[in-house]
Amino acid sequence: MLFSLATAEGTGFAAMSSKKTQLVHELSQLTECTENLREVLLHYKKTNRGLAVRIDDGDLIFAALHALRGPIRRRELTEVLEEFERARHRVRVAMFALAAEQGTNISALGRALGISRQLASRLASEADNASLPRR
Repeated sequence: MLFSLATAEGTGFAAMSSKKTQLVHELSQLTECTENLREVLLHYKKTNRGLAVRIDDGDLIFAALHALRGPIRRRELTEVLEEFERARHRVRVAMFALAAEQGTNISALGRALGISRQLASRLASEADNASLPRR
């Protein structure tokens, strides 16, 4: 579907294409993932600072970890980082899908994003494949 410059039912706002809507949605999801990652990183930082203080004070590692009353939550950090990377990838794919719809050059978008031509080409291909009708 091509982006229409027509206004939506006299609202004065340009109608959104499905690709534009998808990008806006993915950006919103990435923002949520970023906030979640920030919270987990702050907890991780606080825990590591507490661990460093206890070790510096002479605590044994097991005692220091036990005194912090909870694991450092490595698994949680790994999961949140992976979730963030998936969301960022979806945003990039949605950007390339919208760029194709708008006639933007793949290389130009890649340069604007600071990514390699090879990655830009892969993302554009993924965006193109995602827009193909499923059988």
